[in-house]
Amino acid sequence: MFLKSLFPSMFHRRLLLLLGLIAFSFVPLTAQLGRLSILRADDLRQQAEKRLVRRQWTNTVRGSILDREGRILAQDRPSFDVAVDYQVITGDWALEKARLAARRSVGAGWGDLKPAEREDLIARFRPAYQVHLERAWDALAAAVNLTRDELDSRRDQVIQSVTSKQEYATAKRREKELKDAQEQGEELTEAALRAIESRAKQPIAEVKAPHVLVSRVQDEVGFACQFLAAEDVELEPPAGLDAEAPIAFRSERVDQVPGLRVIDGGDREYPIETATVEVDRSTFPSALRADEKQKVVVSGLAAHILGKVRDKVYGSSPGDVAKGVRPTIGDAQLRTAYLKANPPEAAVAYTTDGEDRGAYRDNDRVGDTGVEGAQEDLLRGLRGLQTTRVDTGERIYQEPARGQDTRLTLDIMLQARIQAVMDPQVGLAMVHDWQLARDPQGQLHPAEAAKIGTPLFGAAVVLDIDTGDVLAMVSTPTFTRQELREHPERVYGNDPALLVSTPWLNRCIAKPYQPGSIVKPLILAGAITRGNLHADQTIACTGHLLPNEPDKYRCWIYKRFNTTHTEQLGHDPDGAEALMGSCNIFFFTLGRRLGPDGIRDVYRDFGVGRGFDLGVDRAGAGPATEYTGILGDGPTGTNIKMGDAIQMGIGQGPVAWTPLHAADAYATLARNGVRMPPRLIAGRHREEPGDLSLDPRGIAQAMEGLQRAVNDDLGTGHTITIGEKKEPIFNAPGVKVWGKTGTATSSPVVGDPDGEGPRESGVLESGDHSWFVVMVGRDRPRYVISVVVDFGGSGGKVSGPIANQIIHALIAEGYL
Repeated sequence: MFLKSLFPSMFHRRLLLLLGLIAFSFVPLTAQLGRLSILRADDLRQQAEKRLVRRQWTNTVRGSILDREGRILAQDRPSFDVAVDYQVITGDWALEKARLAARRSVGAGWGDLKPAEREDLIARFRPAYQVHLERAWDALAAAVNLTRDELDSRRDQVIQSVTSKQEYATAKRREKELKDAQEQGEELTEAALRAIESRAKQPIAEVKAPHVLVSRVQDEVGFACQFLAAEDVELEPPAGLDAEAPIAFRSERVDQVPGLRVIDGGDREYPIETATVEVDRSTFPSALRADEKQKVVVSGLAAHILGKVRDKVYGSSPGDVAKGVRPTIGDAQLRTAYLKANPPEAAVAYTTDGEDRGAYRDNDRVGDTGVEGAQEDLLRGLRGLQTTRVDTGERIYQEPARGQDTRLTLDIMLQARIQAVMDPQVGLAMVHDWQLARDPQGQLHPAEAAKIGTPLFGAAVVLDIDTGDVLAMVSTPTFTRQELREHPERVYGNDPALLVSTPWLNRCIAKPYQPGSIVKPLILAGAITRGNLHADQTIACTGHLLPNEPDKYRCWIYKRFNTTHTEQLGHDPDGAEALMGSCNIFFFTLGRRLGPDGIRDVYRDFGVGRGFDLGVDRAGAGPATEYTGILGDGPTGTNIKMGDAIQMGIGQGPVAWTPLHAADAYATLARNGVRMPPRLIAGRHREEPGDLSLDPRGIAQAMEGLQRAVNDDLGTGHTITIGEKKEPIFNAPGVKVWGKTGTATSSPVVGDPDGEGPRESGVLESGDHSWFVVMVGRDRPRYVISVVVDFGGSGGKVSGPIANQIIHALIAEGYL
């Protein structure tokens, strides 16, 4: 009885235990189900939705760069290439698809079929794919505007080429395999020969790759082919197979054009990188004058300004402080920062699901230097996106957005004319005997005579005074992008000559020069404004500033001719006369009166120590191109001593700026003290104009001195001497000129003349840089021309005639 009562109890307990274990085993499943259905429902729904959506990105076009007249300086050349997989070109695609369909139709029974039965089944499926392929070729021919015969001919050429390459590769491999086997003494059995033949016939890369059938198509054709590549259609079953074919086959979807590839073979084109210019030599100095015009081919036109693009996306770099390597921000990070700072741009760039249509991808074209780099975010376009729902067939298309065009204030034809006259082959930028200093007996020193025929390099800037627009900015020598690609050593190499010519350097904005005497009108206006000089006051030129030290702080006229400006004029010079004759003693005195603080403030007022934010540097992408200038120990003007202030009165000592600084300063003077930052990119934001509140009497005296410097017989910028004859530097009829010459002390360029190591020994180049800055106009100053010639010597013998030809270039282009 006891056992009878025990067994049911034990049975029930065991049953309950078993049921409990079963229930417990379902707890994780139930929890997972709850987590998936409740906690991750939205996420899983989104993933499922994504599987029902096909997305096809289409390429965009980079914006163009234009000059002020709308001439295209840089543009994307239509360069989409339409390619198709080789397996599709040969028709093997249809056979392979038929084989897969046939295999699916019998499932596991495929292995039970005899080879003949398999081939028969494949043959019954193949027509459907062949018919589809023919329709695909028709669709592609229509999309690329070719006839079927033309497209078929191109396919045949690809097949012939690849077949030939495959046969050649097979023969070479076979030959090598047999030779190696013989050299190693291997027995060439039938099995060994079959193995060799198998290896020899391995397909070459071309058999597995897409091949271009149509190259360099227009944008609209490329976009149409991209959409075609994204389309799929339902395959129609072959006739007579409906009853036997599985449903999977009848509902199979295939690409509308199988194996279609649209390749962005993008080329960035610079249509006016090379130009031919006619130079009128009839207005040249007499030693170089000619009646016939000279045709000059200029290359690398505005290359320093436009910059270049690269086909590589850069990541961030931490840099190396110990080695002086600055950290840089990667392209993707720069892009993100730009969109964050520009919400309207971000609203257009991002898709509804948060993807940036302008995001960087491998092999993207990226602006690297110059305007291309600095304006990358605007020039860069936005990709198009076609979204297709697989379940409904609904398609939503977002058009690609072409990059914005960037218009420069530059006049490229004026730029070309100036580059032509600065080409050494024309003669103005070359050392001639009449430009060199001679001893009292009129003889050339042998070291000086050896320079004859040496090419000279420099920079020229033309600025519109009323607007601050940069009309031209020429730095010689320059380079072409082809040189950068094929012979970078000609631009960045270690050849000692490159230490002098530095073709990679934009001398207009990136090279520091001491100003020399071209700052004297600025010092004069600043001193009168600050009360350090009365407008009617004169200062005696004694030949040397310090009475008891005749060899220190001397005037140039005293050094060369042992006389003074006071003796030359018959009275002590006033400010205008001191400018006319470039009296050092007058401006040494002003430097001393202004003192360290005053001289620093004058230079600061006229822009030294500040850049211009021209739009040629991309923030965060590397070191800035624009040189800001230096005062004392840095751009802020610290540690200037009284001796420095005296030297800075004539543009020497611890001060440096660029040709653009010089042009900007003279333009400020011509505007009666209103400073308007120069502009290179039209419409770009810049600082508001600021009034320096210069004393009108100081401006008037400075302008009078500049006028007399180039028009009075005693002016240092009036004439040049060729042989025994003096002739005027400026000869454009009806054009008024105000200007000043300058001589800038330079450090010698040192390097190994044999080219075996930089800066080991030997002076490669030495001498003074030659400045000439002028204002020109028919009735009033309209344009500033700033010219500097490296190692061009004192005064305006070299830079003056170049400035004169730039005036003629302004006339030729309709500015004067």
